[in-house]
Amino acid sequence: MCSVTFDWGENDAMEKVKHFEKTLRGMYGRLLWATVEFTELCNHRCVYCYENAEPKLKYNIMDKETALKLIDYLSRSGIRQLTCSGGEPLMYPYIKDVIKAAKDKGLVVHMITNGYFLTKELAKELFDLGLTQVQINIDSVNPKKHDTIRGKKGSFEHAVNALKNAREAGMTTVTQTVVTELNEDEIVDIFKLARSIGVNRCRVWDIVPSEGRALEHMHLKPTRNYIDILKELTEYAKKTGATNIESGDPLFPQDYDTGLSLTGGYCPYSIGLLANISVRGDSYFCCTNRENSMYNIFDVMNKNESLGKVHAERLRKTLKRLQFFNVQKECLSCNFFKKCMGGCYMRRRYVDHEKDYWCERDVKKNTEQEAFSQTLLETLK
Repeated sequence: MCSVTFDWGENDAMEKVKHFEKTLRGMYGRLLWATVEFTELCNHRCVYCYENAEPKLKYNIMDKETALKLIDYLSRSGIRQLTCSGGEPLMYPYIKDVIKAAKDKGLVVHMITNGYFLTKELAKELFDLGLTQVQINIDSVNPKKHDTIRGKKGSFEHAVNALKNAREAGMTTVTQTVVTELNEDEIVDIFKLARSIGVNRCRVWDIVPSEGRALEHMHLKPTRNYIDILKELTEYAKKTGATNIESGDPLFPQDYDTGLSLTGGYCPYSIGLLANISVRGDSYFCCTNRENSMYNIFDVMNKNESLGKVHAERLRKTLKRLQFFNVQKECLSCNFFKKCMGGCYMRRRYVDHEKDYWCERDVKKNTEQEAFSQTLLETLK
């Protein structure tokens, strides 16, 4: 999950990251955050969708009883934040029950939605039930281009209105922009648009090679270096009063001085902070990777096993099987390696496990750092 979020003010999304960093022990910290895909159905057809979600006749949803049992189990397992996802979670018939149950269990409740159905009335109702944040994509300031990227006519207008509705209801609002060659020159303008309608947080994520349509459309990868785009956004954020950057990209900020408060700076999946759970209960290493499930949470739940322990053990094995540590020797000599661990696995995998294609560091030989890194990797194996 190589997203980077720029914050203009405090919000409850920071709670689990700050707590995680206080309690971090070794490579795999405490699991505190779960994103759950409650339905496969979606009324959009985005060009970068990693799940190939779209309108369809056959799809899976999580039944109500299972969803409520899952929320209870997540709460008892120490999860602090639940992010409702899909598909499109507002097409999930039990979304109100899920939000209320999670709130009643003391969880921070967020949602990733396209906003198409988020009316003023619904936004107010969901906020009252416990939903405190919505993330909605804005992929261009040009409505026609946005609609084309999202595969749905009228999606731009609905997204902007949904953000306004959520903000009016009292929620934290987040825009996400997937950076491609189609919009790489208007990212700052998208941030300006978001801020003009009162959006609290602006998030970007480059198109990541995955198992869905994103892999088919990797020719849309930005022509500009993604890290340079993040630096440009950082400068805009500083000038406009941003307070914090929450980075989920292992290459950002490296040794770049953002001049802002910073949380993260690592992949939340590979470090053990975040679990992504599909509608069938499968937990994958990353939301963009659908090859092999690390475990099925319903099996773990029915056996009354420790979710934190199972997740950490399976994550370690999965990263080893996925050749996460098969990095170039020049990476081992880099002083930043112990933090980035070779960069984004999915980006490295796309180039046959070579160096993360956004890394442009000119690494000089550092035998002391290489020895440290080799020891670290052997320990993790």
